[in-house]
Amino acid sequence: MAASTTSSANSTPPMPEHLRALAGEPELAAAWEQQVAARRAEAATITALLDYRQRTATHYAQEPLVTRSEADRAAVRDAARILGTSDRTATTVLNTTQEAKCLLPHTWGAFCEGLIDLPRVRKTVDAATTSSLPDHVLRQLDQAAAEQAQRRSLAEFHHWLTRYTASLDPEAYTRACEKEAQSRFVRFQHQSHGMSYLQAYIPTLEAAAIEKRLKAAARGLDQPGTGQTNSEPDIPDAGADAHADAGTHGRADAQYAPHGTTPGTSDPRTLAQREADLFTAWLRDGRVYDTPVDAKIMILIPEATLTGDSDEPAMAADRSWMVPAHQARNLAADPEANHDWYQGRSRKDPKNAEYDLLSARYIGRYPPAHLRDVLIFRDGTCQADGCTISAERCDIDHQTPWEHGGETTADNLWALCRRHHRMKSHGFLHPPHKQQPHNTDASSETGRGTDTGSSTDGDTDGGTSTCAGAGTAGRFAPDFIWRDVPVRYTLAA
Repeated sequence: MAASTTSSANSTPPMPEHLRALAGEPELAAAWEQQVAARRAEAATITALLDYRQRTATHYAQEPLVTRSEADRAAVRDAARILGTSDRTATTVLNTTQEAKCLLPHTWGAFCEGLIDLPRVRKTVDAATTSSLPDHVLRQLDQAAAEQAQRRSLAEFHHWLTRYTASLDPEAYTRACEKEAQSRFVRFQHQSHGMSYLQAYIPTLEAAAIEKRLKAAARGLDQPGTGQTNSEPDIPDAGADAHADAGTHGRADAQYAPHGTTPGTSDPRTLAQREADLFTAWLRDGRVYDTPVDAKIMILIPEATLTGDSDEPAMAADRSWMVPAHQARNLAADPEANHDWYQGRSRKDPKNAEYDLLSARYIGRYPPAHLRDVLIFRDGTCQADGCTISAERCDIDHQTPWEHGGETTADNLWALCRRHHRMKSHGFLHPPHKQQPHNTDASSETGRGTDTGSSTDGDTDGGTSTCAGAGTAGRFAPDFIWRDVPVRYTLAA
């Protein structure tokens, strides 16, 4: 029995690089072994079910089509009983894994080895089968995805797939976006207890604009001048070392009165409840009431896309969604939008790059607006490993606290969501001083590999980057390293 256990442990692959620091904890090392074993068992179960389905298909191969179809449904039903799921779910699982087995050998191999789980396999298959990629590009996606799936949380991996598939074939991505736009809809589902779901399938750029405006309006209810107080939750022992996204956590002391509530009284609603109330009010009568709105969409646009020389898609500052080239150009050229442009240069050799905004040292404790914007672009998301909270919703935190001599510089500042900011303040999260942000795909220090495309092997001097944010004024053009964006990108927001 002991020999068998030892053999099993020896066959377990080592923790990935980004988890290697946890290997010294015996409970976590044991948990890793169990996780690998569970994934291998899941892969073995699905492989057996695929073999059963294939054997059934072979047995009835000479029968009429109707008989073959019913035999396959029966095989899927048997598989569903083994999995303990519905027939529909079993069909999805078997179809997806069959495509992975046939089209994505690297991904399938990593699944069978216990290095990745079924949700990551399904996301890879979805990306591969909905993009109409040629075979050689599909092989490139398969190999890269098998590696990245091991290093990223599920949400991070989904965002990476979105970026990577869009960069592999920009023209195919544009065609897919145009085709998918034809499927837009709004759906109402009325539930019990007097509540309903409102579901809309609309272009991402439009949805992002609505989201930004809604959140800004709901938070704006806290601003003085509308009969409310400006309130922000405190972080125990944080030393006020934050430039927080006020109102994004817990309850806020604000009053919004679409139904005649007296302004200035205490409002017990959470931010989510206020957003829901605003949203329904906007849709119902088109009014925005007296809520001040200062929302901007921050995106990164390749300069060649702006000039029309390329159809490379634009990318959200938090790297979670992409924008087709024609939509990015339309946004940049919109005469009604008030853009704030940032321009920078990406270079493969950081030592030869000229720092401007990111190298400045500020006397005050809190970073100015322009530095905060650039930090949002640089970090993208909360810098705690695996967290995907947008940097726009994060605190800008001093890695070395201000009261301990920490400077207000880009090297000492990073984005942390409120949850991880609290952990850091209480000593349970330690900043990687002088290391690149965790969202940096080109960083070997993070063990996350490189977010590469064919164009990342471009010119040594890289490309010019433009950043703009709708809803702000002025123009600012620093020259700085954009470490976590492929060289081809010109940054724009």
